[in-house]
Amino acid sequence: NRALTSPPTPLNLPRVPRKIRISLDYEWGEVTFFDVDNEIPIFTFPPASFAGERIRPWFWVELGSLSLVQ
Repeated sequence: NRALTSPPTPLNLPRVPRKIRISLDYEWGEVTFFDVDNEIPIFTFPPASFAGERIRPWFWVELGSLSLVQ
């Protein structure tokens, strides 16, 4: 498990999350991933400037499947 930073950041997860929540703080320029079952943050990307640009999700799933829900 790793975050797609440059270089990749290893994630020390006690277990593979069943569901992940993604939180975007546009003003602070942060994107954080949480384990839904226990609300523990998995990873927060370093602050970035979005400068009014559209933000689109991009996911890489190595194994298994992915379902997106609102």
